Amino acid sequence: MNRSIHKIIDEQVKRWEMQKKRDEKSVDTCRVITISREFGSRGQQVAEALAHALEYDLFHHEILESMIKESQNAKVLLETLDEKGMNIVEDLVAELVHEHHLWPDEYSKILLRVLNTIGRHGNAVILGRGANFALKNINALRVRIVAPDALRRKVVQEARGLNAEDAQKMMVSTDANRTAFIRRYFNADTQDPANYDLVLNTGTLPVEKAVSIIQAALA
Repeated sequence: MNRSIHKIIDEQVKRWEMQKKRDEKSVDTCRVITISREFGSRGQQVAEALAHALEYDLFHHEILESMIKESQNAKVLLETLDEKGMNIVEDLVAELVHEHHLWPDEYSKILLRVLNTIGRHGNAVILGRGANFALKNINALRVRIVAPDALRRKVVQEARGLNAEDAQKMMVSTDANRTAFIRRYFNADTQDPANYDLVLNTGTLPVEKAVSIIQAALA
């Protein structure tokens, strides 16, 4: 695992431990934004710019996967909550499993615990990993970022140094994998707009404008 990711996780745990020691109550007032995105739609840029504008912590794929893969870290994360908060997270996980008729394996149980622990602490922008489904019962704004295929293909070409054909194949493959992930772990459909509070098209909205709209929705 990348050492800088370890450092980010350690620093996050320390911040939450300090919050716990100060007995800060953030359950009802916490703000969380989940961002789901089509591949190449600039969803990550929106998440990064939003976290910066709000001064929130950003939890992207690498950080979340590192937390999930290291089950010891997942336990440490859960323990940054008080006893009531820990019990609430476990109840939320059990409710999600029951409501979505899931057959949870070890990965999915840790995934749900990690995401709900982040949600309980708040002040977070969570990118991907089905956070909008995992945090169904937490005060969160659920955002979906989309864009026309032509724009997404161009973004992927420039970012990955690919030709148009290979960029298209990567788009299709990545979106299919994300859809399968959500179907497997949440028994849900990423394409259903009812799963989101906002659906923003970066084909017509610049990243900065998308961030402004999300901020306005939080007000």
